[in-house]
Amino acid sequence: MAESGLLIDMRRIVKTYNPGEPSEVRVLHGIDFYTEQGEFVSIVGPSGCGKSTLMNLIGMLDRPTEGAYAFNGEPVYAKQDKELASYRSQNIGFIFQNFNLIGRIDALQNVAMPMMYAGVDKAEREEVAAELLGKMGMGDRLNHLPNELSGGQKQRVAIARSLANDPDLLLADEPTGALDSRTGRMVMDLFHELHEDLGKAIVFITHNPELAEETQRVVEMMDGHVAKVRRPQPVAPAGEV
Repeated sequence: MAESGLLIDMRRIVKTYNPGEPSEVRVLHGIDFYTEQGEFVSIVGPSGCGKSTLMNLIGMLDRPTEGAYAFNGEPVYAKQDKELASYRSQNIGFIFQNFNLIGRIDALQNVAMPMMYAGVDKAEREEVAAELLGKMGMGDRLNHLPNELSGGQKQRVAIARSLANDPDLLLADEPTGALDSRTGRMVMDLFHELHEDLGKAIVFITHNPELAEETQRVVEMMDGHVAKVRRPQPVAPAGEV
């Protein structure tokens, strides 16, 4: 069992690129990071502070130079690469700034793709994908290609895709960064709904301090260290009465 309901438990995480070489660079310096089950956490900090490196490690896309990581109480780095890839796809949903949709297939197939890799049969995955897109307000865009969608619509498809395998964690890297303020507000409201209605844990990496203040806990990074962790004063998202 995970200690005290922890979903993510990372300890003494060090990441060094090109170790032992003249070009050696240490990006993360012994970071401790945790997220509780169902918690909405933001990671903030200036460019170059190590946010993206930490995101790649949280998302099991990379391995640290040193340190330990337990997800839901399971040691992550004890797994071989193929096993880790399968575990990642079942437990983490990714949302990126540039959407990462496949341009040659429609919205329905983009959302269904993670389920295909998970071995779900075609009829079931298309049914689930249509349901998820409907929840995102995209029920009338199932057969549209990404280039036929606006930025906000693309991000809603990407969020639907992140939910395809019903993961415990949504990992969002600057998900509003490519959107105008109005569309970004709409996307942030969707994250609040996913957190409140589905109980999803969310790690939200952002340059936007106002959006970070809407999360339950803010982790401030600086120069590869966690500089400060704080709990913002509760505020209702913009547009709520």
